[in-house]
Amino acid sequence: MEGRATLLRTLLERRHQETHRAFCAEYDKTAREIDTRLIGSSPSREAFGRWMKGHLKTKPRADHCRVLERMFPGHTVAELLAPYDAGGCDAGRDRLRAGPGVSERRPDTPEAATNRRDLLHLGAAGLTGGLIDHALRGPDLFEEILDLRSIGEVRLDFLEGEAERLGRRVPPAEVLPEALMHLSSVRELLAQRQPAKIQQRLARVGAKLSIVIGEILFCADHFVLARRWYSAASRAAEEAGDRYIADLALASATLIPTYSAQPRAVLAMVSPRLEQAGAATPAVAWLWGLAALAHASLGERAAFERAMSRSREILGRCELDALQPGILSFQHDRREFYEVRGRADLGDLRGAEVVVRHVNDVYRADSNDSALVQFAYASALAEAGEAEEACRLALKALRQTPGRPGITVVVRAHEFNALLNAPATVSGEWRDALAAVRSPAATGLWASSV
Repeated sequence: MEGRATLLRTLLERRHQETHRAFCAEYDKTAREIDTRLIGSSPSREAFGRWMKGHLKTKPRADHCRVLERMFPGHTVAELLAPYDAGGCDAGRDRLRAGPGVSERRPDTPEAATNRRDLLHLGAAGLTGGLIDHALRGPDLFEEILDLRSIGEVRLDFLEGEAERLGRRVPPAEVLPEALMHLSSVRELLAQRQPAKIQQRLARVGAKLSIVIGEILFCADHFVLARRWYSAASRAAEEAGDRYIADLALASATLIPTYSAQPRAVLAMVSPRLEQAGAATPAVAWLWGLAALAHASLGERAAFERAMSRSREILGRCELDALQPGILSFQHDRREFYEVRGRADLGDLRGAEVVVRHVNDVYRADSNDSALVQFAYASALAEAGEAEEACRLALKALRQTPGRPGITVVVRAHEFNALLNAPATVSGEWRDALAAVRSPAATGLWASSV
């Protein structure tokens, strides 16, 4: 099978789909009909070139064969990749459907290989085959499609509703395949022509889904990928002209330096936006809350009070309908957690206690937010020398967390543990409980940079 143009090349040229980009578009569209896990498994540019020229020593892998034979009904893979014989080809029996443009597949780099290996740890999310490629290649594919500035037919109501539904809570890893599939639909629709207003709505949906995916990866300790998805969300929000979602993407991205003890990086990210922010939105209140936490970490009490006051004031001016639960908004109880955490960092034990008493009446006892509040107050107690009471609260916080603790709880647990200088009566029990919880990844928050 060497040396001459193949039947595959001839058929593609007749339909003006001989470029790698055009072929991948048709390949993904056909793969969706067979098995959605095959989406994104199209051949690399190098492999495609060998298919076109007949420079092959063995047949392609089974998944490629399945898709090729569905793309060209009536032809076997052996026929498609053999040198072209004009007398033996009835091109009229083959029909190709026009598909949306999809970016070329890029060869794996060492970083991509590492990311792929890390993603396999999300086994509970059902990430296999093409879904892993979606998670790894998704931000680049999405942004490149946006750059095409083309638009298409949509099921906007459904997609908008799904993006809102997935953003109504901190999404578990199990919904990652669902979010990736919805975003795949958005990408395909963005590659077709439609009115500009629909293009904007699609970009807005894509931005929300990118935030959801970024949050899942952040909570699963995949920080480099999470940062890329937040960046894609910001890019899509700009395309949609949606300042609010852009602010949400910025706040989400700022969680990475917030939970990696980089307060100056936090301020560098949020300060330019806060200097120009005028509208009272939950996202702006969130940015002020993150700034307050950073100032508290730096021991800047007056700046903390100013920023926290601004966050409280802005939330008070927001419409009630805007204060929705989940990751696409910011709520009073989350702001109160930030206040407890900040006051604990500043050593304001009395101030933290006042807020904690109120927060305990608001939070569900089994939520991550409740655990974070307890850890914040326990940290203040530990710094005040009340180690036994601090460990009691920390144990309560760790045990009340539903399921496997998220990365935010894990980080705060280890930060609290670092404050325990002298063993207390309950410290042994606390450390046994902590030993059963994963440590932050060496390549994760502790080592990440913005």
